[in-house]
Amino acid sequence: MDGEDWDRLPGRLGPDPAQEAERRELADAVRRAVDEQLTPRQRKVFVAIVLNGVPLDALVVELGSTRNAIYKTMFDARRKLRADLAANGYLDDQTSRHS
Repeated sequence: MDGEDWDRLPGRLGPDPAQEAERRELADAVRRAVDEQLTPRQRKVFVAIVLNGVPLDALVVELGSTRNAIYKTMFDARRKLRADLAANGYLDDQTSRHS
């Protein structure tokens, strides 16, 4: 058993607990920002598309809207979420400007 590769062991043990805690903390921050920063319409569109995977065209029909209106709603929602996450230290300024 020569040449053991101990560097591969962490991957075999599962996710790093610190990284898992960070992911959970970020998800909680996103959930809070969605609840506190988005308008009801932005929240509905964001949850439908991002969390529930509703196809854009199905959402257009459901809301009686247009593709452009849904795109604009998502753009505004993402901008608000990025600003909130950056203000609370979850994104650096450079990431929030380029995303």
